[in-house]
Amino acid sequence: MDWGICHYLDSNGRIHKVPAFIMILGSSRVKYVEFTSRCDLSSLQRCIVNAFVYFGGAPEQVLTDNMKTVVDGREMGKVLWNAKFADFAVDMGFVPKVCKVRKPQTKGKVERLVQYVKDNFLPGRTFENLGDLNNQALDWCKKADSKIHGTTGKIPLNELVNEQLRLLPSKEVLEKYKWEARTVTRDGMVSFDGVRYGVPWQYSGKEVRVRLCAGNVEIYMGETLLASHKAQYSSGRIVWLDGQYKGLSEQHGIAHALPVARKQDIQVETRPLSFYDSLLGEVSNV
Repeated sequence: MDWGICHYLDSNGRIHKVPAFIMILGSSRVKYVEFTSRCDLSSLQRCIVNAFVYFGGAPEQVLTDNMKTVVDGREMGKVLWNAKFADFAVDMGFVPKVCKVRKPQTKGKVERLVQYVKDNFLPGRTFENLGDLNNQALDWCKKADSKIHGTTGKIPLNELVNEQLRLLPSKEVLEKYKWEARTVTRDGMVSFDGVRYGVPWQYSGKEVRVRLCAGNVEIYMGETLLASHKAQYSSGRIVWLDGQYKGLSEQHGIAHALPVARKQDIQVETRPLSFYDSLLGEVSNV
């Protein structure tokens, strides 16, 4: 598996630069491609989970590059694994392997796939957003894997049954890595993939769980769904929740809905300057 940096064209003619998660099975050559907004550890774990679900099982070993989200460094030639990634590997049931430093040929299959995506999938296509990009990418993977592979001479999807895949872990384990923790801001917003989503103001300052599910960003407190928003893919956007600040003034809460206040018509009393002169006179006579 590896990350690649790709550029795609949206329906408005704008070019977007996004990370692409790439994974290919060693024997069958079945491939999985997912584009993301970030290439941090949470995104990596989520993509690996999605890939394993797509494959129908977990490979015994996963070969990866020397990325910082996976490897902390080396000591006396021994790999020092990122502790969170090592725990993730145990939960998912695979043994992580890392490429030799400055030996890119050790991951030649995935390197060629990154270039194949850039040369074969992206050119001539337009996409509405990141979600549409990923839907088209999976369709492309299925079509490409339904054809005879140039190296093996076999059809990858037909060979998938011969991969020695392990059973997927429990649903609880899979779900664990689809969530990310966030703290609600004072004005009742949660940031996810560069977009701010609204939740009821009463949860300001609280830690919540966020996940991307079926094109929606879902925000939970424990098992309680606080808000569900259609996922947005333009960084910097703000998505309000209907009734987000309901009851704030009655409760004398500390959260202050400045953006909302700017949208409302605020009536300010106009007074003559003589009124303020009289006040100053009263103060000076005290």
